[in-house]
Amino acid sequence: MAQLPIEAFPAWALLNNVDFVDAEIRNIEGKGFGLVAKHDITDESRDASGPATILRIPRDLVLSAEAVEEYAKVDQNFKQLLDVAGHQSTRGDIMLYLLTHLVQSKATSPGTRAFASTPWTEYIRFLPRPIPVPTMWTNDERELLKGTSLEAAVSAKLSALSSEYDKLCEEASALSFWSTLLSESATLEDWVLADAWYRSRCLELPRAGHAMVPGLDMANHSQSHSAYYDESSDGDVVLLPRPGSKIPAGAEITISYGEAKPAAEMLFSYGFIDKDSTVKELTLHLEALPDDPLGRAKFHIYKGPPTVRLSIINDNVHWASPFLYLLILNEEDGLAFRVLQDTSGGRQLKLFWQEEDVTERTGEFETLVQNHPLHQVFKLRAVAVLEERVAMQLDRISSGPSYGATEQSHAAANEPRGECRLAAETLRDLETQVLQGVAQALENEKARLLQDEAVVTYLGSTEDVQNEQAPGPASNDDDEFS
Repeated sequence: MAQLPIEAFPAWALLNNVDFVDAEIRNIEGKGFGLVAKHDITDESRDASGPATILRIPRDLVLSAEAVEEYAKVDQNFKQLLDVAGHQSTRGDIMLYLLTHLVQSKATSPGTRAFASTPWTEYIRFLPRPIPVPTMWTNDERELLKGTSLEAAVSAKLSALSSEYDKLCEEASALSFWSTLLSESATLEDWVLADAWYRSRCLELPRAGHAMVPGLDMANHSQSHSAYYDESSDGDVVLLPRPGSKIPAGAEITISYGEAKPAAEMLFSYGFIDKDSTVKELTLHLEALPDDPLGRAKFHIYKGPPTVRLSIINDNVHWASPFLYLLILNEEDGLAFRVLQDTSGGRQLKLFWQEEDVTERTGEFETLVQNHPLHQVFKLRAVAVLEERVAMQLDRISSGPSYGATEQSHAAANEPRGECRLAAETLRDLETQVLQGVAQALENEKARLLQDEAVVTYLGSTEDVQNEQAPGPASNDDDEFS
């Protein structure tokens, strides 16, 4: 499918009633294309109806869950696919819509259409490819992420996308039209591209929800954004000057992609790291503890992600993990799993803490143990587990690939792109800072807890039991807490 030059976009916009009232598309140095002001804009430039509109996109151009349902009403082929593979999530439905237009553009000759045309039939030809998100990096480029929190996240995402695509093909195999079309004209790479488009360009609108908005998706992100988007009373999407903002003619018009996000999330979703962001944060996955007989049951019954979020805010170190305290508890502490029969005769796994059913509170164990006599001991265990996990990540990130010349020649076709090197290096530096800060804080917290009276008493009683069971030198090994 030939990509359309951005110079052709104004004609498409005019044809489809996209009104660039006070903005135009230009190449922004270091960012690609973006929106710039035609004239001086302030939030004082308003009329009786409110702030002056910078950009207006008609409701019928907005690609939302509602728009997908409407398209299914006019195209029976798409309706067939949506009925067997859709109606699970807004993301999934929009990706089916995007994939439909992608395969149509590859499967048909000019002038021949397998599906009903919409403005999006042409608009997707303006969308960039490849997208600079890591799921579209080459294997060599993804190697640059080794040791960062994105190493596992990108691998898991690619695996999930592959499973989604396999499931889609299987569900569509019963439909003769789609079975032939997908086998001849679609690839996993098309599905990965549709996902990248959705993640990097999707916005959350007040009423329409998650949606892709032509024209507005040309606006770049900034923490100190000068404009914001909204929906008008008639459902159109409008771009308005931010209260108090002053945008000189020729200056870039920026929006916010949402709350401040850590570097890994920005790179994962949008393909860049915000150089002005002050967020220092990363998320690590937690694994089952060695020789924990309840390990599999804990991961099965816990419904959230088994992760820990590490952050540094105003030079203070924080860690948060609803799963961590469940991970470090055992039967001797009062944790129990039981298989009980429900009212319909089925059997369900239930979780108990101190004989109380806490199956629906698996993420609240840090609170549940607050009044337990061994609370500080549990905290020491949690700190020890985190300390080991952070040390493991620091070791891995320090042994990651060099960002200098690789073994291949710089002229080699598979040489990682410079922008990928820079993004990976920036991510590694930021995450190393966080890991080092957290490691020091954990070491200090561990030293403090080892002086706690309840912990000292518990360690002493544990040594006494060990001495009775296996005579020999006493050990104060911290491994029993990990």
